[in-house]
Amino acid sequence: MTNGPAQVSRSTKWRASNESNDLVFSVCANFLAGEKASSVARRIREQFGRPDITRQKIYPILCEGVRRGYLVLSPPVERDLALRLAERFKLPRYEQDEKAVTVVASSRVNRNQDVAAAAAELVVELIGRVAANPGRDKVHLGLGGGLSAMMVARRLAQRIYSDSQFPKLVLHTLSAGGFIPSEPQKSPVTYFSYFEGAAPRIEYVALFSETVVSNEEFERVRANPSVRLTLERARDIDIVITSLASADDPHGLLRQYLSWLVECGGLEKRAVEAMYEAGWVGDVQFRPYSATGPLTKECAVRAVTLLELSDMVSWAKNLNKYIVLLGGPCAECFSSKVKALRPLLENPDLRVFSHLVVDVQTARELLEG
Repeated sequence: MTNGPAQVSRSTKWRASNESNDLVFSVCANFLAGEKASSVARRIREQFGRPDITRQKIYPILCEGVRRGYLVLSPPVERDLALRLAERFKLPRYEQDEKAVTVVASSRVNRNQDVAAAAAELVVELIGRVAANPGRDKVHLGLGGGLSAMMVARRLAQRIYSDSQFPKLVLHTLSAGGFIPSEPQKSPVTYFSYFEGAAPRIEYVALFSETVVSNEEFERVRANPSVRLTLERARDIDIVITSLASADDPHGLLRQYLSWLVECGGLEKRAVEAMYEAGWVGDVQFRPYSATGPLTKECAVRAVTLLELSDMVSWAKNLNKYIVLLGGPCAECFSSKVKALRPLLENPDLRVFSHLVVDVQTARELLEG
């Protein structure tokens, strides 16, 4: 019995996208086992009763297998650059764990996808480490917002979807809702759909509240019973997946939201200018920072999130916690995040990660600075 699209009628125009999951997976598995396309086609004709499957059709079916996530490529890593980064910025975690810094070899076009793929593979390994601890029956993941974290979540879901032996997961959203009304897909709660139907079944913990509030209202919102209980459960999180944004990148969610507030008349333009004057270079989990530390009072609004920068710095020092930070370029315009990333490496009070994943170009820019 197949669990995908029904077998197509030969009277209709053939498309690989109409083939069943069983057939597409079988083509991929046999081709990767070393069989020639003609041999794979013959096997499919016999196994599925499909005399219309020819050698020429095997290749579009393989492409369909890539689209469905059955064929997953892992980009190579550059260990020498990773070692040089760890030594240059004196990253202590690297001494115990060489995976604490991952530098991904990638083409310019695929830098973000390859960084996300490498991060997902790293997260799979970290999940295994947590699950191996005595008495652990579940592993808790915290998902940040933005396109980079979204790509990791999607790749992770593909990676574990059919693995019935994979540890049980509990997914937490690190922030509430989406920032821009027209871009809800960047909200971490939307990533849950990638895991629907996965085996074993996934549990979810979503943070629902106002997305952004004034500094004066922040503590009141945190005291809301549903928010308070979700914040308390944040202590269960074992692995955090997050990215960062540069203050000068127009696609950064915090900058976008602040600009939107100014346009709507909800915030004075002067408030944003004051942040730049205070040295705003970037943000992690919508918490802005300068080269010297967090900018709390300087930002007129605060996103409702599970973790503050100080929490992440503390967790990064805890060998039982993992914070995976993606440091590749902007996922939309490919602009470098080195200016925002450098303080997180140089300032121990801003070292909000235990594990860093970057592309080769970013690593070289960091070393050249």
